[in-house]
Amino acid sequence: MLPNRKFKGDIMDKITDYLKYCILFKDLTTQELQNLITSINYSVSDNCKNCIECCTCIVALEGDICDCLGIVIQGELEVQKHYASGKVVTLAKLNKGNIFGEAIAFSETNIYPATIVSSKGSIILYISKKDIITMCSSYPKVLNNFMQLLSSKILLLNRKIKELSFETLRQKISNYLLCEYDIQKNTSLILPMSRKALAEHLGVQRPSLSRELVNMKQDGLIDFNKNLVKINDLEGIEAILI
Repeated sequence: MLPNRKFKGDIMDKITDYLKYCILFKDLTTQELQNLITSINYSVSDNCKNCIECCTCIVALEGDICDCLGIVIQGELEVQKHYASGKVVTLAKLNKGNIFGEAIAFSETNIYPATIVSSKGSIILYISKKDIITMCSSYPKVLNNFMQLLSSKILLLNRKIKELSFETLRQKISNYLLCEYDIQKNTSLILPMSRKALAEHLGVQRPSLSRELVNMKQDGLIDFNKNLVKINDLEGIEAILI
């Protein structure tokens, strides 16, 4: 746990407003949130706040001990997997209000499974395991939100395992497009990430992704323009996963 640092001025005045973006405090009133944050010990790290153009400011290294929950209250973080070959895969991006370490901190093997870096100037609020338990005991809404958060992470992990089980790039792309179809309820999809980010998400090289998208377009399965993808043959896309 980082040494407790109570900020003054604008940051301290706005800390409650920042935490309103966090799912952990969903449905809490402003007064409840103010009472909660003043009743626990927390620490704030703003080591990266001036590193706006820095992409390598380390927040946590793979293998580090995780004994607290982190909340991004400003900036953006990336969860990265670094391989011995030098390859780096971005597993997730964490923006304002996002949480990390909530499941790892309570596990028997409480070490970070990936590296977390600041890709933009960031400010992070840390809460220890002890104070997480205190919050959940004192505020049933926080307990409910915490359970929902863990459940969502489990579902996300299951989805990731499913993605990794696919052998071909076409299967990975088709699965991703079907997931977006379920979310957007439309065969005309607006991809929420860049081509580069999608390649990292799927764990492939960007040229390979672009080449396979062109192949799928030639096969009449999809059409695309920048971040817009039109599913022309929904049944054909589904059949790829069978």
